[in-house]
Amino acid sequence: MRIPAILGLALAFLLACPGSRAQTQEPQGAELAGRLGCLACHSLKGQGGKLAAPLDGIGARLAPRELGVAIADPRQRHPRAKMPSYAYLPPMEQAALVKFLQTLK
Repeated sequence: MRIPAILGLALAFLLACPGSRAQTQEPQGAELAGRLGCLACHSLKGQGGKLAAPLDGIGARLAPRELGVAIADPRQRHPRAKMPSYAYLPPMEQAALVKFLQTLK
């Protein structure tokens, strides 16, 4: 019975520490794009892959809702797309990616 209480206290301590990577911290879209390997297929500012459309100007080409669909269900927009679905990402991370992509105008 004491172990769950100790684990709960330890988790609370870690979440309260400055600099901890708690899930309540807002994710950074550019960081997520790097972690997910977006530039393996997409290019940005001349860097990255050539298998998919460049990300340059994507924020001007697609509305935020369309960006969300492209992230969560890419085959809805392009039925033959090879891009994986990122619907498994927490909503906060999906929103961070959309926000980041909107800045690419």
